[in-house]
Amino acid sequence: MDSKYMWGGIVMIVFLSIASSLISQWIRARYRTRKSEYDARLSALESQTDLVQLEERVQVLESIVTDPKNNLRKNIDSL
Repeated sequence: MDSKYMWGGIVMIVFLSIASSLISQWIRARYRTRKSEYDARLSALESQTDLVQLEERVQVLESIVTDPKNNLRKNIDSL
């Protein structure tokens, strides 16, 4: 009877070690997936920020180009 409990204990230990290994791998894979998703979102936000800055620069350039020459000279002289 004692050998049944011993083998049952050994099987339980093996099962728990395999299960813990699988759970650990699943958690790591989930973390990597989420991290890559967050990195992609961050990259998209940085691209949007760059786009906004470029739009502001284009607006400044458009205002310089469309201003009458007198206003442009006054602005340059005031700098």
